[in-house]
Amino acid sequence: MSIRLDRVVKTFGDLTVLDGFSLDVAEEGITTIIGPSGSGKSTTLKLVIGLIQPDEGEVWVDEVRVDELEGDDLYDLRRKVGFVFQFAALFDSMTIGQNVAMGLHRAGELSAGEIEERVRESLALVDLDGVQEKYPSELSGGMRKRAGVARAVALRPRYLLYDEPTTGLDPITVTMIDRLILRMRDELGVTSLVITHDLDSAYRISDHLAMLHKGRIRWEGPPDDIQAVDDPVVRGFITGEPELWEDAS
Repeated sequence: MSIRLDRVVKTFGDLTVLDGFSLDVAEEGITTIIGPSGSGKSTTLKLVIGLIQPDEGEVWVDEVRVDELEGDDLYDLRRKVGFVFQFAALFDSMTIGQNVAMGLHRAGELSAGEIEERVRESLALVDLDGVQEKYPSELSGGMRKRAGVARAVALRPRYLLYDEPTTGLDPITVTMIDRLILRMRDELGVTSLVITHDLDSAYRISDHLAMLHKGRIRWEGPPDDIQAVDDPVVRGFITGEPELWEDAS
């Protein structure tokens, strides 16, 4: 039971973004997708939570086919798949506590007191004790990212999707976010799917790496193995050598 994309094709107008893309996400691990801009990384996350539909192929979460879901069934799926947005996507007019509590109120399963306690627990998980009454503008960029993670885990999802979690952060804060992603795996047992341009971060956090190129997986495996790959497309990307990349592509 996990996330699986099978021979997915996705086009936008004349642009084919995914072209027979397949990926299995290992349960209770961290799978990271890397690749150049426009290779389909963000599209993959949107497919997993049903924000967009594939033109061909299948998208599965557990034993549920996502691309066939509608209405309440799609909402039920999204309750077990937390999404951490690239820039946190917190509502500026709401306190941090209110932001984290949004999904809990909508679910309607907990009392007001239980929601308050869950918000405290979720913020404590990301080392943000005592910020419930603050507004996003009062927090640093790294703290807002952590608040975004707290909101994503408040419903205690089985899965977490991270959209470029370290973008725009200084090196110290990047390391803190990487450790936080690892903590969510280890303490909550969640299965994570991460997309990133930050190769150093990808090497630190990943149990499994997958590189997207021209709409398909070009290479996948343990992060330690990618340095020994001979494929010039892979090597050109991970070493940042445009000549090697252009010649091979």
